[in-house]
Amino acid sequence: MDGTPTRLLLLSLAALAVGCTTPAQVERLEAELRDQHDRLTAQAEALDSARTERDALRRQRDRLLAGKAPVVHPEQADLLARVDQLAINTWMTGGQNTDDSPGDDELVVLIQPRDADNEPVKLPGTLEIRLSDPAAPAGSDPLGSWKFSPDECRQRWLSSMLSRGFLFRLPWQTPPTRDRLLLHARFDTTDGRRFDADALIHVRPPASDGDQPVQTSNEPPPDGG
Repeated sequence: MDGTPTRLLLLSLAALAVGCTTPAQVERLEAELRDQHDRLTAQAEALDSARTERDALRRQRDRLLAGKAPVVHPEQADLLARVDQLAINTWMTGGQNTDDSPGDDELVVLIQPRDADNEPVKLPGTLEIRLSDPAAPAGSDPLGSWKFSPDECRQRWLSSMLSRGFLFRLPWQTPPTRDRLLLHARFDTTDGRRFDADALIHVRPPASDGDQPVQTSNEPPPDGG
């Protein structure tokens, strides 16, 4: 909202009332106008937030009446309204070696529904994870695709000093041959909203010691293999 006309009007009225104004009076009036503008802005933001929450609850109500959604427990209603985005924590996501052989054996992924303050929110939903090779030809199949129900997500919630979120350990479905992969996550909440997130991650392909190229089928196995 542009406060310039209001400011000029108030300054004019003040000038008419006292006959003249001093710089200090003008500065005080402008400060009061700025305070009023800030209050109006805060009220508008609060109204937008309330409308967003109202719309989410209405969608949930409509789905319940149509028999298309599970019942949302009261303790989850606030979480539904708070979720604002989905994030892949790249510090906690990547390949992991579980044995003595060179290369990673599984993918570790930390997914975080977050609120408007960028804080993780423990709100289970339906989660899909897809891993692909960005350098592969167009139309290539993904290297892996996983789907988890709200209950499965709830069981994988991690809360530690390092981070919070849904933590998954996913063995390779198709072992990668390159060290730079694209991870995509899609999160569907019970009130019908959908959030997506993407991240480029680095792994050590299996049968590679991290410094040598990936072995092919006609090459001898690495020492100790």
